[in-house]
Amino acid sequence: MVGPWLLGQLTWSPTGAGFWLALSFLLSGTATLVTRLYAPKLERLVRVVRWVQIPYFGLILGGISPRLMGLSVIGWDSRNIMGVVVLSGLLVLLVLIRIGLHTENSQSGAFTLTGRSWSPSLIESCAQEFHWCFLRGAVWDFLLSFMSTSLSPHYWAVWIGAAISLPGIYIQPIPLSDRLLTTVVLLTTSSLFLITQNFWLCCLLHLGIRVILLWSQPSRQGAV
Repeated sequence: MVGPWLLGQLTWSPTGAGFWLALSFLLSGTATLVTRLYAPKLERLVRVVRWVQIPYFGLILGGISPRLMGLSVIGWDSRNIMGVVVLSGLLVLLVLIRIGLHTENSQSGAFTLTGRSWSPSLIESCAQEFHWCFLRGAVWDFLLSFMSTSLSPHYWAVWIGAAISLPGIYIQPIPLSDRLLTTVVLLTTSSLFLITQNFWLCCLLHLGIRVILLWSQPSRQGAV
């Protein structure tokens, strides 16, 4: 029973989540290879376009569920209220940590984490979170067809989606510290999505972490 269904999911039909997952993997590898060979300066732009374009076409063609991506049926139920509390608490904690680090650095005259060689724009961060929610939603839709609800396909979809996202983080030509930071953002927003199934809250958390932890400190003028 699973064999024919799996084959149907992977056929070239835009109404199946498996089609969009396969297309995402295919374009990811192809776009990365081509841009690095012929237009390395365009790699970031091409990656952002791919992050948004595939989920967008999957949504408008009916292959991806907006609900499973966390884009619709958003209300102030207990899950989202809990999500807002968790999000607010994490951001406040990060701000306090960041202020503490800023104070220590100012007193010691050291300015760490000031001149990062790479940092994503806010648009890039939103596009990345959109892509992550696409992977979660597509895997969730994929699993719903043959997993019992008692086995929590939502739970498995979130962490399978995170595992699928990791190779894309570590093939980017960025410093290891930025890859580790992106991994932390992925794990944190995946945990929030597990609670809320809400893209918008995950996007706010993603942006908040980026803004707080990549907060630039002014370089010291005239220091001796």
